[in-house]
Amino acid sequence: MAEIFPGYSEFGRVLADYITREAAARGAVLSDNEGDTVDLAFDEARASALEVQILGAQLDRAAGRLSSWFQDRGRGSCEILIEASHGRLCCAFIGGAYVLAVLSEPAAGDDEARAAEAERVLAGFRELRRDIEALLDT
Repeated sequence: MAEIFPGYSEFGRVLADYITREAAARGAVLSDNEGDTVDLAFDEARASALEVQILGAQLDRAAGRLSSWFQDRGRGSCEILIEASHGRLCCAFIGGAYVLAVLSEPAAGDDEARAAEAERVLAGFRELRRDIEALLDT
């Protein structure tokens, strides 16, 4: 694994710790409700700062709208997992004003293996979300 860029604040350090633990993760970003980066972390061999910043900026509206849709129906907060041929994306709208997003390598294997991997990735993302929410509360 290449060097992990650890961001500029305690948020970046939490994101970098996640990338270190989650081998498939390429980058992670926390963005505000305007799509501006609060902080980011990324594996410099597999992602650039610009890719990770754009990730957060582009997900702002979609994550917010989807989160509102679920909450309006009494289902609470949600995590979004998008799988594509070139990678996976996990994101969540948190604190009513922030988007947390992680870009990872694509899943491999048959449907059963991919489903198990998706559950594992989402569990790790939920832990990251709790860590970021705890920092936002302080």
